[in-house]
Amino acid sequence: MYDFKFADIGEGIHEGKLLKWFYKVGDTVNEGETLCIIETDKVNAEIPSPVTGKITKLGSKLGEVIHVGDTLVLIQTDSSDEPVKKTEVVAEEGENAGVVGQIEVSSEVIASSYEEKPIQKNDTVVLASPLARKLASDHNIDIQSLKGSGDFGRVLKTDVENAVDKPMTKPSKPITPAYKFEPSQNTRRVPITSVRKAIVNAMTLSKQIIPHTVLMDEIDVTELVQFRQAQKPLAEAALVHLTYMPFIIKALTKTIQEFPIFNASFDHEALEIIYKDFINIGFATDTTEGLMVPNIKNADQLSIFELARQLKSLQTQAIERTIQLKDIQNGTFTVTNYGAFDATFGAPIIKYPEVAIMGVGKIAPKPVVKNNEIVIAQILPISFAVDHRIIDGADAGRFVMRFKHYLMNPMLLLLA
Repeated sequence: MYDFKFADIGEGIHEGKLLKWFYKVGDTVNEGETLCIIETDKVNAEIPSPVTGKITKLGSKLGEVIHVGDTLVLIQTDSSDEPVKKTEVVAEEGENAGVVGQIEVSSEVIASSYEEKPIQKNDTVVLASPLARKLASDHNIDIQSLKGSGDFGRVLKTDVENAVDKPMTKPSKPITPAYKFEPSQNTRRVPITSVRKAIVNAMTLSKQIIPHTVLMDEIDVTELVQFRQAQKPLAEAALVHLTYMPFIIKALTKTIQEFPIFNASFDHEALEIIYKDFINIGFATDTTEGLMVPNIKNADQLSIFELARQLKSLQTQAIERTIQLKDIQNGTFTVTNYGAFDATFGAPIIKYPEVAIMGVGKIAPKPVVKNNEIVIAQILPISFAVDHRIIDGADAGRFVMRFKHYLMNPMLLLLA
């Protein structure tokens, strides 16, 4: 009997809601076929069967919340007539020790994030072996206060044992004032969605940890407007929806290559800057469920048309809730376009653990002075927020100057 458990699929996801079962008890399922769809606060994840066999039990009903480590389904395989092999909650430490227990799962389900794990202890969930969690609980030790010696900062049994005889300081938690009011017929309470819950946690985490500073400027993109207009027939022939965003992303990737610290993360505990040798540009997408931020992998290696295609594809998937977890993981820099809603300037919030975000407003004609004459130019307003712990205002200024240079001279996006 195969005891298939809901595995840790990364991005801090530790629970989900059963949206749909594709099989019922007594059905035969083949390895790789989709068993069910689980709604998480990030994506709707399709969970494939790890083996071929007959379903003998479904672990949860539709609408129920399932947690990492819970049994998802029991499958009777042809070669397994023995009783169910239940996974012990307290597992030995090793390669197969999961976050909340030994979990058997195909590596093909969804790849988990790796570049954020060294600083994951700033989140509400820390990496720890089940044995370490049990030992910490027995000794009333806050596992979040421990520094792990295992891979990716995983807290091991020895880390807890070393802390048993040492006084532990419990980390302070933010004080959330309770909203109290007298009940009346003119009020109502509505639970927030899973996506909105994720947004609440992400925004709170970002503002609590990252000291933001925002630089605002205006860019004369008259040549860019003319260049895009001239290329629209070619784009239409190639079935490409050519907006300004691919040009903006291209300019950002070129600027990031010259100023790599804007593509980094900061480990506040270790006091180390984590530089990344890949550029994955995220873009904020408005959906009916709330804000989502897919990212374009290796955006610096793509052409303008390729960027446009990926933007359109990922945006559609985000809106339709078919986006895959890998498409929202491992972003390194985010751009948000509030100009799409007729806005000009703003104060965008950095997506933790990134260190910068570019907000772009509405391009509009505006009188400017050129060669001592007043002319009408196409102006793009920008708002650039950075993590002031490792990025100074002068650094942000130099970044913006270079970014402006690329957008004011669009041929450089193709030739440089």
